[in-house]
Amino acid sequence: MSNIKKIEKQGRKLVLAMALGDGNINSRGYLQIRHCLKQREYLEWKQQLLRQAGINTTDVYDVNNHGYGGVELRTYCHDFVKVYRKLLYKPHKIIAQRNVLNKLDPLGIAIWYMDDGGLTIRRKNGKICSFQIMINTCVSKEENDVIIQYFKERWDINFYSCKNRGRYRLVCGTREGRKFLKIVTPFVQQVPCMLYKINIK
Repeated sequence: MSNIKKIEKQGRKLVLAMALGDGNINSRGYLQIRHCLKQREYLEWKQQLLRQAGINTTDVYDVNNHGYGGVELRTYCHDFVKVYRKLLYKPHKIIAQRNVLNKLDPLGIAIWYMDDGGLTIRRKNGKICSFQIMINTCVSKEENDVIIQYFKERWDINFYSCKNRGRYRLVCGTREGRKFLKIVTPFVQQVPCMLYKINIK
């Protein structure tokens, strides 16, 4: 019984983490995830995680991604996924909720980063001298502050807000970025096509 509960808990965490970024929860109760062709390996990794956690999915299939090639998968319908839709969509997706963010574990943060994050390298005389970590939250300043507070209180990482096309995203510099990368690196390393998001060497 304890193993079943453990699998269910991990599966719920995964679905929620994947819904924060590139995933979309349908009103019928399934999670749909789409990536570009270059990220097929990443989607197959997500599929493996979900299935290992007891969440059944379709196979990865090809789609027309707004005129470009893409790949997609869907989970089967689950009642708890419908609950997460009600939690996240009001009616649009709102990620800046502490009761949502508090459910994230290091794997969930790594998935969120691989979906919506990036790394900017600064060089001097050909050598890397600093870097920035960015997560495209694409929310209001007030919502971004909720996420900033979460990272500070839960993970002791200090992000700040950066305006981008009228919305805001999270940014941190080298010192805080090293703390962030320490959390996500063990998981990003499992996905070769995503290694560029942690490469500071």
